[in-house]
Amino acid sequence: MHKNVAHDKCEVKALCTELQKLGYADTVNWIAVVLFVRNIVTELSVLNDNQKKEVQRVIFNKLATKDPSRKNFMSVIHGIEKVIVDNDTTASLQSELESYKQYSDSLSKAITLFASDSLAAEKDKVSLVTKFGAEALEGLSAKDPADTLIPRLRNLVTNMLEHYRDEAQKWEQKAKRLEQVVNVDPMLTTVHNRRALDSHLTEAIRKAEAEGTPLSLLMLDIDNFKKDINDVHGHLAGDDILRTLAKILTIHASNNNAFAARYGGDEFVLVCNISGDEAQLHADAIRYAVQNYEFRPRVDKKLSDDVIRFTVSVGLAEYQKGWTAEHFLKAADQAMYHVKRRGKNSVSRFRLAEPVRARHAHNPPAHAGQAGAHPG
Repeated sequence: MHKNVAHDKCEVKALCTELQKLGYADTVNWIAVVLFVRNIVTELSVLNDNQKKEVQRVIFNKLATKDPSRKNFMSVIHGIEKVIVDNDTTASLQSELESYKQYSDSLSKAITLFASDSLAAEKDKVSLVTKFGAEALEGLSAKDPADTLIPRLRNLVTNMLEHYRDEAQKWEQKAKRLEQVVNVDPMLTTVHNRRALDSHLTEAIRKAEAEGTPLSLLMLDIDNFKKDINDVHGHLAGDDILRTLAKILTIHASNNNAFAARYGGDEFVLVCNISGDEAQLHADAIRYAVQNYEFRPRVDKKLSDDVIRFTVSVGLAEYQKGWTAEHFLKAADQAMYHVKRRGKNSVSRFRLAEPVRARHAHNPPAHAGQAGAHPG
Protein backbone atom coordinates (compact mmCIF):
# COMPACT_ATOMS: atom_id res chain seq x y z
CA MET A 1 0.00 0.00 0.00
CA HIS A 2 2.74 2.45 1.03
CA LYS A 3 4.82 1.48 -1.99
CA ASN A 4 1.91 2.31 -4.31
CA VAL A 5 1.40 5.71 -2.69
CA ALA A 6 5.10 6.49 -2.97
CA HIS A 7 5.12 5.39 -6.60
CA ASP A 8 2.09 7.60 -7.39
CA LYS A 9 3.76 10.63 -5.75
CA CYS A 10 6.91 10.09 -7.80
CA GLU A 11 4.85 9.77 -10.96
CA VAL A 12 2.92 12.99 -10.30
CA LYS A 13 6.17 14.79 -9.50
CA ALA A 14 7.68 13.57 -12.79
CA LEU A 15 4.61 14.80 -14.68
CA CYS A 16 4.91 18.23 -13.02
CA THR A 17 8.52 18.45 -14.09
CA GLU A 18 7.77 17.54 -17.71
CA LEU A 19 4.84 19.98 -17.91
CA GLN A 20 6.97 22.79 -16.45
CA LYS A 21 9.58 22.12 -19.10
CA LEU A 22 6.86 22.67 -21.71
CA GLY A 23 5.99 26.01 -20.13
CA TYR A 24 2.99 24.96 -18.06
CA ALA A 25 3.65 26.71 -14.74
CA ASP A 26 0.11 26.11 -13.41
CA THR A 27 0.32 22.33 -13.76
CA VAL A 28 -2.63 21.15 -11.59
CA ASN A 29 -5.28 21.33 -14.33
CA TRP A 30 -2.95 19.96 -16.99
CA ILE A 31 -1.86 17.06 -14.77
CA ALA A 32 -5.55 16.24 -14.27
CA VAL A 33 -6.04 16.22 -18.04
CA VAL A 34 -3.03 13.98 -18.67
CA LEU A 35 -4.05 11.53 -15.93
CA PHE A 36 -7.62 11.51 -17.22
CA VAL A 37 -6.47 10.63 -20.73
CA ARG A 38 -3.98 8.03 -19.61
CA ASN A 39 -5.79 6.34 -16.70
CA ILE A 40 -9.52 6.91 -17.25
CA VAL A 41 -10.16 7.19 -20.97
CA THR A 42 -8.66 3.75 -21.56
CA GLU A 43 -11.31 2.28 -19.24
CA LEU A 44 -14.34 4.03 -20.78
CA SER A 45 -16.70 1.49 -22.35
CA VAL A 46 -18.54 4.12 -24.42
CA LEU A 47 -15.45 4.61 -26.61
CA ASN A 48 -13.84 2.10 -28.93
CA ASP A 49 -10.07 1.88 -29.37
CA ASN A 50 -9.98 4.35 -32.25
CA GLN A 51 -11.98 6.91 -30.27
CA LYS A 52 -9.71 6.52 -27.26
CA LYS A 53 -6.72 7.17 -29.49
CA GLU A 54 -8.50 10.23 -30.86
CA VAL A 55 -8.91 11.66 -27.34
CA GLN A 56 -5.21 11.09 -26.68
CA ARG A 57 -4.29 12.70 -30.00
CA VAL A 58 -6.35 15.79 -29.17
CA ILE A 59 -4.65 16.19 -25.79
CA PHE A 60 -1.08 15.63 -26.95
CA ASN A 61 -1.52 18.00 -29.89
CA LYS A 62 -2.71 20.69 -27.49
CA LEU A 63 0.18 20.04 -25.11
CA ALA A 64 2.61 20.31 -28.04
CA THR A 65 1.54 23.93 -28.60
CA LYS A 66 3.17 24.84 -25.25
CA ASP A 67 0.28 27.20 -24.60
CA PRO A 68 -0.65 27.25 -20.87
CA SER A 69 -3.46 29.79 -21.34
CA ARG A 70 -6.96 29.27 -19.97
CA LYS A 71 -8.28 29.47 -23.53
CA ASN A 72 -6.10 26.56 -24.63
CA PHE A 73 -7.10 24.57 -21.55
CA MET A 74 -10.82 25.08 -22.30
CA SER A 75 -10.29 24.08 -25.92
CA VAL A 76 -8.83 20.81 -24.61
CA ILE A 77 -11.90 20.28 -22.42
CA HIS A 78 -14.22 20.97 -25.37
CA GLY A 79 -12.22 18.55 -27.53
CA ILE A 80 -12.61 15.82 -24.92
CA GLU A 81 -16.34 16.56 -24.59
CA LYS A 82 -16.84 16.31 -28.35
CA VAL A 83 -15.16 12.91 -28.65
CA ILE A 84 -16.96 11.51 -25.61
CA VAL A 85 -20.40 12.86 -26.55
CA ASP A 86 -20.14 12.36 -30.30
CA ASN A 87 -19.40 8.63 -30.48
CA ASP A 88 -21.06 5.48 -31.79
CA THR A 89 -22.57 4.55 -28.44
CA THR A 90 -24.37 7.84 -27.94
CA ALA A 91 -25.29 7.95 -31.64
CA SER A 92 -26.77 4.47 -31.28
CA LEU A 93 -28.70 5.52 -28.18
CA GLN A 94 -29.96 8.58 -30.02
CA SER A 95 -30.98 6.40 -32.94
CA GLU A 96 -32.78 3.98 -30.62
CA LEU A 97 -34.42 6.89 -28.79
CA GLU A 98 -35.59 8.27 -32.13
CA SER A 99 -36.98 4.84 -33.01
CA TYR A 100 -38.89 4.75 -29.73
CA LYS A 101 -40.12 8.29 -30.32
CA GLN A 102 -41.35 7.42 -33.80
CA TYR A 103 -42.96 4.28 -32.39
CA SER A 104 -44.68 6.28 -29.63
CA ASP A 105 -45.89 8.85 -32.16
CA SER A 106 -47.22 6.13 -34.44
CA LEU A 107 -48.93 4.38 -31.55
CA SER A 108 -50.45 7.63 -30.31
CA LYS A 109 -51.73 8.53 -33.77
CA ALA A 110 -53.09 5.03 -34.33
CA ILE A 111 -54.96 5.02 -31.02
CA THR A 112 -56.28 8.55 -31.58
CA LEU A 113 -57.46 7.68 -35.08
CA PHE A 114 -59.04 4.44 -33.84
CA ALA A 115 -60.91 6.31 -31.10
CA SER A 116 -61.98 9.04 -33.50
CA ASP A 117 -63.23 6.49 -36.03
CA SER A 118 -65.09 4.67 -33.24
CA LEU A 119 -66.97 7.84 -32.24
CA ALA A 120 -67.76 8.61 -35.88
CA ALA A 121 -68.97 5.05 -36.43
CA GLU A 122 -71.27 5.27 -33.42
CA LYS A 123 -72.80 8.46 -34.81
CA ASP A 124 -73.24 6.83 -38.23
CA LYS A 125 -74.82 3.82 -36.56
CA VAL A 126 -77.37 5.98 -34.74
CA SER A 127 -78.10 7.87 -37.96
CA LEU A 128 -78.49 4.65 -39.94
CA VAL A 129 -80.80 3.05 -37.38
CA THR A 130 -82.87 6.23 -37.23
CA LYS A 131 -83.11 6.30 -41.01
CA PHE A 132 -84.00 2.58 -41.11
CA GLY A 133 -86.67 3.06 -38.48
CA ALA A 134 -88.16 6.03 -40.29
CA GLU A 135 -88.27 4.20 -43.62
CA ALA A 136 -89.70 1.08 -41.99
CA LEU A 137 -92.46 3.07 -40.27
CA GLU A 138 -93.19 4.92 -43.49
CA GLY A 139 -93.53 1.63 -45.34
CA LEU A 140 -95.70 0.06 -42.65
CA SER A 141 -97.98 3.08 -42.46
CA ALA A 142 -98.51 3.10 -46.22
CA LYS A 143 -101.62 1.42 -47.56
CA ASP A 144 -99.71 -0.50 -50.19
CA PRO A 145 -100.56 -4.17 -50.68
CA ALA A 146 -98.41 -6.80 -48.92
CA ASP A 147 -96.90 -8.12 -52.14
CA THR A 148 -95.16 -4.74 -52.70
CA LEU A 149 -94.56 -3.82 -49.04
CA ILE A 150 -92.72 -7.02 -48.03
CA PRO A 151 -90.09 -6.86 -50.85
CA ARG A 152 -89.50 -3.18 -50.00
CA LEU A 153 -88.87 -3.98 -46.33
CA ARG A 154 -86.75 -7.01 -47.26
CA ASN A 155 -84.62 -4.79 -49.50
CA LEU A 156 -84.29 -2.25 -46.67
CA VAL A 157 -83.07 -4.92 -44.21
CA THR A 158 -80.68 -6.39 -46.81
CA ASN A 159 -79.09 -3.00 -47.47
CA MET A 160 -78.66 -2.43 -43.76
CA LEU A 161 -77.05 -5.84 -43.22
CA GLU A 162 -74.66 -5.29 -46.14
CA HIS A 163 -73.69 -1.93 -44.66
CA TYR A 164 -72.89 -3.54 -41.29
CA ARG A 165 -71.00 -6.37 -42.98
CA ASP A 166 -68.81 -3.85 -44.84
CA GLU A 167 -68.31 -1.90 -41.63
CA ALA A 168 -67.29 -5.08 -39.79
CA GLN A 169 -64.64 -5.85 -42.41
CA LYS A 170 -63.30 -2.32 -42.24
CA TRP A 171 -63.09 -2.49 -38.44
CA GLU A 172 -61.33 -5.83 -38.58
CA GLN A 173 -58.67 -4.28 -40.82
CA LYS A 174 -58.36 -1.27 -38.51
CA ALA A 175 -58.00 -3.56 -35.49
CA LYS A 176 -55.24 -5.54 -37.23
CA ARG A 177 -53.35 -2.34 -38.09
CA LEU A 178 -53.61 -1.14 -34.50
CA GLU A 179 -52.51 -4.56 -33.20
CA GLN A 180 -49.49 -4.44 -35.51
CA VAL A 181 -48.41 -1.04 -34.17
CA VAL A 182 -48.82 -2.23 -30.56
CA ASN A 183 -46.97 -5.53 -31.03
CA VAL A 184 -43.92 -4.62 -33.13
CA ASP A 185 -40.48 -3.94 -31.70
CA PRO A 186 -39.95 -0.14 -31.71
CA MET A 187 -36.45 -0.33 -33.18
CA LEU A 188 -36.80 -3.44 -35.35
CA THR A 189 -40.25 -2.82 -36.77
CA THR A 190 -40.33 -6.00 -38.85
CA VAL A 191 -40.42 -8.32 -35.81
CA HIS A 192 -42.70 -8.53 -32.78
CA ASN A 193 -41.78 -7.21 -29.34
CA ARG A 194 -41.36 -9.21 -26.12
CA ARG A 195 -44.90 -8.54 -24.93
CA ALA A 196 -46.33 -9.92 -28.16
CA LEU A 197 -43.99 -12.93 -27.92
CA ASP A 198 -45.18 -13.80 -24.40
CA SER A 199 -48.81 -13.58 -25.49
CA HIS A 200 -48.28 -15.61 -28.67
CA LEU A 201 -46.21 -18.30 -26.98
CA THR A 202 -48.80 -18.81 -24.22
CA GLU A 203 -51.56 -19.23 -26.82
CA ALA A 204 -49.38 -21.49 -29.01
CA ILE A 205 -48.68 -23.78 -26.02
CA ARG A 206 -52.38 -23.89 -25.12
CA LYS A 207 -53.23 -24.91 -28.67
CA ALA A 208 -50.44 -27.52 -28.84
CA GLU A 209 -51.65 -29.05 -25.55
CA ALA A 210 -55.30 -29.07 -26.64
CA GLU A 211 -54.77 -30.40 -30.16
CA GLY A 212 -51.63 -32.49 -29.65
CA THR A 213 -49.83 -30.65 -32.45
CA PRO A 214 -46.05 -30.11 -32.56
CA LEU A 215 -44.46 -26.83 -31.54
CA SER A 216 -40.82 -25.78 -31.74
CA LEU A 217 -38.85 -22.73 -30.69
CA LEU A 218 -35.60 -21.32 -32.07
CA MET A 219 -33.47 -18.95 -29.98
CA LEU A 220 -30.88 -17.03 -32.04
CA ASP A 221 -28.00 -14.86 -30.89
CA ILE A 222 -25.47 -12.96 -33.02
CA ASP A 223 -21.95 -14.30 -32.39
CA ASN A 224 -19.44 -11.89 -30.80
CA PHE A 225 -21.83 -9.02 -31.40
CA LYS A 226 -20.14 -6.53 -29.07
CA LYS A 227 -16.52 -7.49 -29.74
CA ASP A 228 -16.58 -8.08 -33.51
CA ILE A 229 -19.31 -5.69 -34.58
CA ASN A 230 -20.08 -2.87 -32.10
CA ASP A 231 -16.49 -2.36 -30.92
CA VAL A 232 -14.95 -2.66 -34.39
CA HIS A 233 -17.55 -1.15 -36.72
CA GLY A 234 -19.55 0.99 -34.32
CA HIS A 235 -22.97 0.83 -32.75
CA LEU A 236 -24.76 2.27 -35.77
CA ALA A 237 -23.50 -0.61 -37.90
CA GLY A 238 -24.53 -2.92 -35.05
CA ASP A 239 -28.07 -1.51 -35.09
CA ASP A 240 -28.27 -2.00 -38.87
CA ILE A 241 -27.09 -5.59 -38.53
CA LEU A 242 -29.86 -6.20 -35.98
CA ARG A 243 -32.35 -4.80 -38.49
CA THR A 244 -30.88 -7.04 -41.20
CA LEU A 245 -31.26 -10.16 -39.06
CA ALA A 246 -34.81 -9.08 -38.15
CA LYS A 247 -35.69 -8.86 -41.87
CA ILE A 248 -34.16 -12.29 -42.59
CA LEU A 249 -36.22 -13.82 -39.79
CA THR A 250 -39.37 -11.97 -40.83
CA ILE A 251 -39.13 -13.26 -44.40
CA HIS A 252 -38.53 -16.80 -43.14
CA ALA A 253 -41.43 -16.53 -40.68
CA SER A 254 -43.76 -15.16 -43.35
CA ASN A 255 -42.90 -17.97 -45.78
CA ASN A 256 -43.27 -20.70 -43.17
CA ASN A 257 -46.17 -19.56 -40.97
CA ALA A 258 -43.88 -18.87 -38.00
CA PHE A 259 -43.75 -16.06 -35.44
CA ALA A 260 -40.61 -13.89 -35.23
CA ALA A 261 -39.83 -11.70 -32.21
CA ARG A 262 -36.98 -9.88 -30.55
CA TYR A 263 -36.24 -11.53 -27.21
CA GLY A 264 -33.85 -8.80 -26.06
CA GLY A 265 -30.56 -7.22 -27.16
CA ASP A 266 -29.22 -9.25 -30.08
CA GLU A 267 -31.32 -12.32 -29.25
CA PHE A 268 -34.30 -13.33 -31.36
CA VAL A 269 -36.96 -16.03 -31.14
CA LEU A 270 -38.82 -17.92 -33.84
CA VAL A 271 -41.93 -19.90 -32.80
CA CYS A 272 -42.77 -22.63 -35.33
CA ASN A 273 -45.80 -24.92 -35.48
CA ILE A 274 -43.66 -27.86 -36.59
CA SER A 275 -41.73 -30.77 -35.12
CA GLY A 276 -38.19 -30.53 -33.82
CA ASP A 277 -36.84 -32.39 -36.87
CA GLU A 278 -38.47 -29.91 -39.25
CA ALA A 279 -37.35 -27.00 -37.11
CA GLN A 280 -33.79 -28.33 -37.36
CA LEU A 281 -33.92 -27.80 -41.12
CA HIS A 282 -35.29 -24.29 -40.65
CA ALA A 283 -32.55 -23.46 -38.15
CA ASP A 284 -29.84 -24.60 -40.56
CA ALA A 285 -31.43 -22.64 -43.42
CA ILE A 286 -31.49 -19.45 -41.35
CA ARG A 287 -27.94 -19.96 -40.16
CA TYR A 288 -26.70 -20.43 -43.74
CA ALA A 289 -28.65 -17.38 -44.92
CA VAL A 290 -27.05 -15.24 -42.22
CA GLN A 291 -23.57 -16.64 -42.74
CA ASN A 292 -23.69 -15.89 -46.48
CA TYR A 293 -25.23 -12.44 -46.18
CA GLU A 294 -22.98 -9.62 -47.37
CA PHE A 295 -23.77 -6.71 -45.07
CA ARG A 296 -22.54 -3.30 -46.15
CA PRO A 297 -22.46 -0.61 -43.44
CA ARG A 298 -23.56 2.96 -44.02
CA VAL A 299 -20.82 5.60 -44.23
CA ASP A 300 -22.00 9.21 -44.57
CA LYS A 301 -25.47 7.93 -45.52
CA LYS A 302 -24.03 5.79 -48.33
CA LEU A 303 -23.38 2.05 -48.43
CA SER A 304 -19.72 1.17 -47.97
CA ASP A 305 -17.86 -1.10 -50.39
CA ASP A 306 -16.60 -3.05 -47.37
CA VAL A 307 -18.52 -6.17 -46.44
CA ILE A 308 -19.20 -7.25 -42.86
CA ARG A 309 -20.08 -10.89 -42.36
CA PHE A 310 -21.69 -12.14 -39.19
CA THR A 311 -23.02 -15.44 -37.88
CA VAL A 312 -25.58 -16.68 -35.38
CA SER A 313 -25.77 -19.43 -32.79
CA VAL A 314 -29.12 -21.20 -32.70
CA GLY A 315 -30.73 -23.13 -29.87
CA LEU A 316 -33.68 -25.38 -30.72
CA ALA A 317 -36.28 -26.84 -28.36
CA GLU A 318 -39.36 -28.92 -29.16
CA TYR A 319 -42.27 -28.40 -26.80
CA GLN A 320 -42.74 -31.05 -24.09
CA LYS A 321 -46.11 -31.64 -22.45
CA GLY A 322 -46.46 -29.72 -19.20
CA TRP A 323 -43.93 -27.04 -20.03
CA THR A 324 -44.78 -23.41 -19.42
CA ALA A 325 -43.62 -20.65 -21.76
CA GLU A 326 -40.76 -20.01 -19.33
CA HIS A 327 -39.61 -23.65 -19.47
CA PHE A 328 -39.80 -23.57 -23.26
CA LEU A 329 -37.69 -20.42 -23.58
CA LYS A 330 -35.15 -21.66 -21.05
CA ALA A 331 -34.71 -24.94 -22.94
CA ALA A 332 -33.98 -23.13 -26.22
CA ASP A 333 -31.74 -20.65 -24.41
CA GLN A 334 -29.79 -23.50 -22.81
CA ALA A 335 -29.31 -25.17 -26.19
CA MET A 336 -28.12 -21.89 -27.70
CA TYR A 337 -25.49 -21.39 -25.02
CA HIS A 338 -24.33 -24.94 -25.64
CA VAL A 339 -23.42 -23.72 -29.15
CA LYS A 340 -21.69 -20.64 -27.72
CA ARG A 341 -19.45 -22.82 -25.56
CA ARG A 342 -18.57 -25.11 -28.47
CA GLY A 343 -17.49 -22.57 -31.07
CA LYS A 344 -20.59 -20.65 -32.27
CA ASN A 345 -22.12 -20.49 -35.79
CA SER A 346 -23.97 -23.75 -35.30
CA VAL A 347 -27.26 -25.27 -34.14
CA SER A 348 -27.84 -27.18 -30.92
CA ARG A 349 -31.01 -29.09 -30.06
CA PHE A 350 -32.30 -29.48 -26.53
CA ARG A 351 -32.75 -33.14 -25.60
CA LEU A 352 -34.42 -34.61 -22.55
CA ALA A 353 -31.87 -35.79 -19.99
CA GLU A 354 -30.92 -32.98 -17.57
CA PRO A 355 -32.89 -30.22 -15.82
CA VAL A 356 -33.83 -27.18 -17.86
CA ARG A 357 -31.67 -24.43 -16.44
CA ALA A 358 -32.17 -20.71 -16.80
CA ARG A 359 -29.05 -18.76 -17.70
CA HIS A 360 -28.88 -17.31 -14.18
CA ALA A 361 -31.40 -19.52 -12.37
CA HIS A 362 -30.85 -20.51 -8.76
CA ASN A 363 -33.76 -22.95 -8.65
CA PRO A 364 -34.26 -24.51 -12.09
CA PRO A 365 -37.58 -26.26 -12.78
CA ALA A 366 -37.63 -30.02 -12.39
CA HIS A 367 -37.88 -30.90 -16.09
CA ALA A 368 -35.30 -33.09 -17.76
CA GLY A 369 -33.24 -32.03 -20.74
CA GLN A 370 -29.87 -31.88 -22.39
CA ALA A 371 -28.50 -29.68 -25.15
CA GLY A 372 -27.16 -31.88 -27.91
CA ALA A 373 -24.81 -30.23 -30.41
CA HIS A 374 -25.67 -30.30 -34.08
CA PRO A 375 -22.97 -29.04 -36.42
CA GLY A 376 -24.22 -26.53 -38.93
